[in-house]
Amino acid sequence: MQEGCVLCLGFFDGLHLGHQALLNAGLKAAKKMRLPLCAHTFDRSPSPFKRALTSLEEREGLLKRCGADCVHVTAFDEDTRCMTGEDFFQKVIVEKIRARYVVCGRDHRFGHKGGWDASALEKMCREAGIGFETVPAFCLDGEKVSSTAIRKALQEGNEEKAEKLLGRKVPAHWKQVTI
Repeated sequence: MQEGCVLCLGFFDGLHLGHQALLNAGLKAAKKMRLPLCAHTFDRSPSPFKRALTSLEEREGLLKRCGADCVHVTAFDEDTRCMTGEDFFQKVIVEKIRARYVVCGRDHRFGHKGGWDASALEKMCREAGIGFETVPAFCLDGEKVSSTAIRKALQEGNEEKAEKLLGRKVPAHWKQVTI
Protein backbone atom coordinates (compact mmCIF):
# COMPACT_ATOMS: atom_id res chain seq x y z
CA MET A 1 0.00 0.00 0.00
CA GLN A 2 2.01 2.93 -1.25
CA GLU A 3 -0.41 5.65 -0.16
CA GLY A 4 -1.28 4.15 3.23
CA CYS A 5 -4.56 2.90 4.56
CA VAL A 6 -6.94 2.66 7.45
CA LEU A 7 -6.19 -0.68 9.11
CA CYS A 8 -8.60 -2.84 11.09
CA LEU A 9 -6.86 -5.40 13.30
CA GLY A 10 -8.30 -8.74 14.36
CA PHE A 11 -8.44 -12.39 13.49
CA PHE A 12 -12.06 -11.86 12.33
CA ASP A 13 -13.07 -15.46 12.89
CA GLY A 14 -16.69 -15.80 11.78
CA LEU A 15 -16.98 -12.07 11.08
CA HIS A 16 -19.71 -11.65 13.69
CA LEU A 17 -21.56 -8.45 14.68
CA GLY A 18 -18.64 -7.25 16.82
CA HIS A 19 -16.25 -7.57 13.91
CA GLN A 20 -18.74 -5.80 11.69
CA ALA A 21 -18.90 -2.88 14.15
CA LEU A 22 -15.09 -2.67 14.06
CA LEU A 23 -15.09 -2.65 10.25
CA ASN A 24 -17.83 -0.01 10.20
CA ALA A 25 -15.64 2.24 12.37
CA GLY A 26 -12.78 1.61 9.94
CA LEU A 27 -15.01 2.39 6.96
CA LYS A 28 -16.02 5.73 8.48
CA ALA A 29 -12.38 6.66 9.08
CA ALA A 30 -11.35 5.50 5.59
CA LYS A 31 -14.09 7.54 3.95
CA LYS A 32 -13.19 10.62 6.00
CA MET A 33 -9.47 10.24 5.22
CA ARG A 34 -10.07 9.15 1.62
CA LEU A 35 -7.94 6.06 2.12
CA PRO A 36 -8.54 2.39 1.37
CA LEU A 37 -9.69 0.14 4.21
CA CYS A 38 -7.40 -2.81 4.93
CA ALA A 39 -8.25 -5.66 7.29
CA HIS A 40 -5.44 -7.68 8.85
CA THR A 41 -5.79 -11.35 9.71
CA PHE A 42 -3.58 -14.40 10.13
CA ASP A 43 -3.49 -17.48 7.94
CA ARG A 44 -4.45 -19.59 10.96
CA SER A 45 -5.69 -19.05 14.48
CA PRO A 46 -3.13 -17.64 16.90
CA SER A 47 -4.76 -19.85 19.55
CA PRO A 48 -3.79 -23.50 19.23
CA PHE A 49 -6.77 -24.39 21.45
CA LYS A 50 -9.53 -22.94 19.29
CA ARG A 51 -10.64 -24.31 15.96
CA ALA A 52 -11.32 -21.46 13.55
CA LEU A 53 -14.93 -20.97 12.50
CA THR A 54 -13.85 -19.79 9.05
CA SER A 55 -11.16 -20.75 6.62
CA LEU A 56 -8.80 -18.05 5.42
CA GLU A 57 -10.65 -17.92 2.09
CA GLU A 58 -14.00 -17.50 3.83
CA ARG A 59 -12.61 -14.75 6.08
CA GLU A 60 -11.14 -12.87 3.13
CA GLY A 61 -14.45 -13.04 1.26
CA LEU A 62 -16.48 -11.93 4.28
CA LEU A 63 -14.09 -9.05 5.01
CA LYS A 64 -14.35 -7.79 1.44
CA ARG A 65 -18.15 -8.13 1.46
CA CYS A 66 -18.16 -6.02 4.65
CA GLY A 67 -16.22 -3.22 2.96
CA ALA A 68 -12.50 -4.01 3.19
CA ASP A 69 -10.70 -2.91 0.05
CA CYS A 70 -7.89 -5.34 0.81
CA VAL A 71 -7.02 -8.06 3.29
CA HIS A 72 -3.48 -8.37 4.55
CA VAL A 73 -2.66 -11.90 5.71
CA THR A 74 0.28 -12.60 7.97
CA ALA A 75 1.50 -16.18 8.24
CA PHE A 76 1.24 -17.26 11.87
CA ASP A 77 4.53 -19.12 11.87
CA GLU A 78 7.21 -19.49 14.55
CA ASP A 79 8.74 -16.08 13.74
CA THR A 80 5.36 -14.35 14.05
CA ARG A 81 4.46 -16.30 17.20
CA CYS A 82 7.64 -15.09 18.91
CA MET A 83 7.49 -11.51 17.60
CA THR A 84 7.34 -8.73 20.19
CA GLY A 85 4.55 -6.20 20.00
CA GLU A 86 7.04 -3.53 18.97
CA ASP A 87 8.37 -5.72 16.14
CA PHE A 88 4.85 -6.55 14.92
CA PHE A 89 3.97 -2.87 14.95
CA GLN A 90 7.10 -1.81 13.06
CA LYS A 91 7.44 -4.70 10.60
CA VAL A 92 3.78 -5.37 9.80
CA ILE A 93 1.71 -2.27 10.59
CA VAL A 94 4.25 0.39 9.62
CA GLU A 95 6.53 -1.19 7.00
CA LYS A 96 4.35 -3.79 5.21
CA ILE A 97 0.87 -2.32 5.50
CA ARG A 98 1.82 1.37 5.81
CA ALA A 99 -1.16 2.13 8.03
CA ARG A 100 -2.02 5.77 8.59
CA TYR A 101 -4.88 5.00 10.97
CA VAL A 102 -5.46 1.87 13.08
CA VAL A 103 -8.77 0.56 14.44
CA CYS A 104 -8.99 -2.30 16.93
CA GLY A 105 -11.19 -3.59 19.71
CA ARG A 106 -10.52 -2.46 23.29
CA ASP A 107 -9.59 -6.03 24.19
CA HIS A 108 -7.16 -6.44 21.27
CA ARG A 109 -3.95 -8.30 22.17
CA PHE A 110 -0.90 -8.80 19.98
CA GLY A 111 2.76 -9.79 20.09
CA HIS A 112 4.30 -12.82 21.76
CA LYS A 113 1.74 -14.52 24.03
CA GLY A 114 -0.58 -11.52 23.58
CA GLY A 115 1.75 -9.48 25.76
CA TRP A 116 0.73 -6.11 24.26
CA ASP A 117 -2.71 -4.55 24.43
CA ALA A 118 -4.69 -1.75 22.79
CA SER A 119 -3.17 0.85 25.15
CA ALA A 120 0.35 -0.16 24.09
CA LEU A 121 -0.71 -0.04 20.44
CA GLU A 122 -2.23 3.40 20.93
CA LYS A 123 1.07 4.66 22.38
CA MET A 124 3.07 3.19 19.47
CA CYS A 125 0.68 4.74 16.95
CA ARG A 126 0.83 8.14 18.62
CA GLU A 127 4.64 8.08 18.66
CA ALA A 128 4.70 7.12 14.96
CA GLY A 129 2.16 9.77 13.96
CA ILE A 130 -0.49 7.18 13.10
CA GLY A 131 -4.13 7.81 14.01
CA PHE A 132 -5.73 5.33 16.38
CA GLU A 133 -9.20 4.32 17.52
CA THR A 134 -10.57 1.59 19.75
CA VAL A 135 -14.04 0.18 19.38
CA PRO A 136 -15.87 -1.00 22.50
CA ALA A 137 -17.06 -4.60 22.80
CA PHE A 138 -20.30 -5.17 20.95
CA CYS A 139 -22.96 -6.57 23.27
CA LEU A 140 -26.28 -8.16 22.45
CA ASP A 141 -28.80 -8.90 25.21
CA GLY A 142 -26.11 -8.09 27.79
CA GLU A 143 -23.59 -10.58 26.37
CA LYS A 144 -20.37 -9.72 24.58
CA VAL A 145 -20.50 -10.93 20.98
CA SER A 146 -17.45 -13.10 20.31
CA SER A 147 -16.32 -16.08 18.28
CA THR A 148 -16.06 -17.98 21.58
CA ALA A 149 -19.73 -17.28 22.35
CA ILE A 150 -20.67 -18.45 18.85
CA ARG A 151 -18.65 -21.67 19.25
CA LYS A 152 -20.35 -22.28 22.61
CA ALA A 153 -23.82 -21.73 21.14
CA LEU A 154 -23.04 -24.16 18.31
CA GLN A 155 -21.67 -26.75 20.76
CA GLU A 156 -24.91 -26.46 22.73
CA GLY A 157 -26.94 -26.86 19.55
CA ASN A 158 -28.30 -23.32 19.83
CA GLU A 159 -28.13 -22.35 16.17
CA GLU A 160 -30.61 -19.50 16.71
CA LYS A 161 -28.29 -17.81 19.22
CA ALA A 162 -25.25 -18.34 16.97
CA GLU A 163 -27.12 -16.70 14.09
CA LYS A 164 -28.13 -13.78 16.29
CA LEU A 165 -24.47 -13.20 17.26
CA LEU A 166 -23.31 -13.56 13.65
CA GLY A 167 -26.02 -11.34 12.21
CA ARG A 168 -26.65 -13.92 9.51
CA LYS A 169 -27.40 -17.61 8.96
CA VAL A 170 -24.92 -20.20 10.20
CA PRO A 171 -23.21 -21.67 7.12
CA ALA A 172 -24.25 -25.28 6.48
CA HIS A 173 -20.68 -26.59 6.72
CA TRP A 174 -20.36 -25.25 10.30
CA LYS A 175 -23.17 -27.60 11.34
CA GLN A 176 -21.31 -30.64 10.03
CA VAL A 177 -18.21 -30.30 12.20
CA THR A 178 -17.54 -30.22 15.90
CA ILE A 179 -16.48 -26.72 16.86
